[in-house]
Amino acid sequence: MSDPESLSSRQYRKNFILGATQSGLWGLALTFASTATVIPMFLKKLGASDVEIGLIPTLVNLGFTFPSIFSAPIVERVKSVKRFVITVTWLERSPYPFLSLLAFTLAKSNPQLTIYLSLIFLAIGYFGTGFIMPGWMDFVARIIPVTSRGKFIALGNGLGGILGIGGSILVGRILSIYPFPQNFGICFLITMFILLVAYVILLCIKEPHIEEKREDKKVSYMKEIPRILRDNTYFRNYILARFFVSFGVMGLAFYTVHAVGKFSLSDRFIGTFTMFFVGAQPLANLLWGPLADKTGHKNVLLGGVTCNLIGNLIALISPIATPFYLVFALSGAMNSAFMISGLPIILEFAPPDRRPTFIGINNVLISPALALSPLIGGFIAKSSGYPTVFLVSLIANIIGLSVLYFGVTDPRKKN
Repeated sequence: MSDPESLSSRQYRKNFILGATQSGLWGLALTFASTATVIPMFLKKLGASDVEIGLIPTLVNLGFTFPSIFSAPIVERVKSVKRFVITVTWLERSPYPFLSLLAFTLAKSNPQLTIYLSLIFLAIGYFGTGFIMPGWMDFVARIIPVTSRGKFIALGNGLGGILGIGGSILVGRILSIYPFPQNFGICFLITMFILLVAYVILLCIKEPHIEEKREDKKVSYMKEIPRILRDNTYFRNYILARFFVSFGVMGLAFYTVHAVGKFSLSDRFIGTFTMFFVGAQPLANLLWGPLADKTGHKNVLLGGVTCNLIGNLIALISPIATPFYLVFALSGAMNSAFMISGLPIILEFAPPDRRPTFIGINNVLISPALALSPLIGGFIAKSSGYPTVFLVSLIANIIGLSVLYFGVTDPRKKN
């Protein structure tokens, strides 16, 4: 098998810097095409319904989960994971030139078709992200030693967050200076160019030589689900908590649309909201990381859900626009908490030889909630208004927080 230890110390340092830089640029690029702020507002200005806007996180969440089930066996058989990554990554980077082209050409003459095509391209891109994920994580395992992977991921995410703050300011200026829809077209064009630079950096990373041929393994998650859930009470309750929390994030897709519409805000605020959402994540990492190491991942997740719950409440009752900065910051902190502890806690629930199966079961069972919650939020917004969406999210977070607090013992303490 390939081993990062087989690389020279010089090549390891080079891979570390290049890989973290590539991840940071990825975070910066998606600031200009944020699915939490920029994309929803682009579709809203085209005349998209709340249901169509709710499709954005639905497509994103489905893309992140289901495709990995199909790509994992492929990744296990390939000899060069880097070749797999640099090939498939074009799929996840593909939407942005097309979104830019739509904004510059079709958006004014046929906005409804632009909405449909934008959602299709977005679905293709995030399907690519989910499809490449097993390969990317295996690639990271090949080039970065296990004792350095935490620092590697933290540096990439932190760099993306810091760069994203500047990117968010630029997004606000672009959207306020240039007319619609060209302003969004410029943002998508910038996304494309940054991702192109990141791809060139990716090509420069060296993969260790693999000596052994990988075995062809097939795992049936569906057959494993009943027994594992029956025998692992805390894992079962954790999935139940995640199920409810998935409905607790349905409001995120509607915060921007609600605030801009209710308080008659200019497009500049889209960039500012994005800045608070993106900028809060590296700052929250400074809290969540040490907390996870010292007390376990459960406390990090409790903190993340609490942040989201408070954000729901503020969005529901705020009579002015200013508190929405805090709403987006709290949403960013919640996102950071689940990036740090959402999967690692599952690794601690599982026996070492069953970790992939436990992760697969988690993805299969929470995917419907992740996919349907924003779509349901769109229907609720259409029939009852955005405050009702935030109220339902608040209730779901309270239930999820209760299940997580009372029904789950941190596996580190249990062991």
